[in-house]
Amino acid sequence: MDQEKLYHCELRASEFAAIRSLVLESTGISLSDSKRELVKRRFSPRLRALGLESFTAYIDYVNQNYATEVTHFCNAITTNLTSFFRENHHYDFLQQVALPAWLRQAHGARKLRLWSAGCSTGQEAYCLAITVLKLIPDAYQRDIRILATDLDENCLAKARRGAYEEREFEKLPQSLINEHFVRDHVMVKSMKREAYIANDRLKSLITFNKLNLVQAWPMQGKFDVIFCRNVFIYFDKSTQEKILRNFSGYQAPGSYLCLGHSETVASSSALGYELIGKTTYQRKEA
Repeated sequence: MDQEKLYHCELRASEFAAIRSLVLESTGISLSDSKRELVKRRFSPRLRALGLESFTAYIDYVNQNYATEVTHFCNAITTNLTSFFRENHHYDFLQQVALPAWLRQAHGARKLRLWSAGCSTGQEAYCLAITVLKLIPDAYQRDIRILATDLDENCLAKARRGAYEEREFEKLPQSLINEHFVRDHVMVKSMKREAYIANDRLKSLITFNKLNLVQAWPMQGKFDVIFCRNVFIYFDKSTQEKILRNFSGYQAPGSYLCLGHSETVASSSALGYELIGKTTYQRKEA
């Protein structure tokens, strides 16, 4: 089939409904009717890569090869908009409230666990590490760990590499870049490009793992701080509540949860959280 014709193949209503159902089942993401064009745009490259002539053929392919195709399927639909120190007030809260509270408890002798849930290409996790090191310079020598998880394996690969082009740092001060990143060259789409790569001290604080928030979580232990920002907007209310309930099971009273700037969960109080600041919640006593 002609590649240009394939790129413009139509996405019928029945095909969109089938893909939307598969997306919900696989990722928990609830797509509205207005996302039909987005679905067509996101999955058309996958049709081209597989040489398929219609979205119906792709749906059949996914159903028949789910185990091998699910990663490509999920990667195609997830949105990965992020930047360094996005929604900076949460990092200010971490530095001014959460971390000092931890340091006051037995002089910071106990372990500290943070979780970037929906870490995308890693900027949030590295910002958490930078914030921790600013207040606790010897953090990498203590029992302090940051878990960073995402569904998209392509994003996780970039996050683990920790290499970012200069334009990706936006307004980050050069002094902070120089302190935590090393200037080098990396291959980007078969071309050698200048980039800043997270140094070993920064990387040593973070573990990047694949995780689907709507499936079983393998972690053990509690998290003192969870960042789950601009993730809930893709889920329906019942899925949001399910994830929030799971979060509460992984946090002791007094721990903190940060959501995205446009995210609110109406039943957060009933699920164990109290709003204490701008999209910042604290786990209540049981």
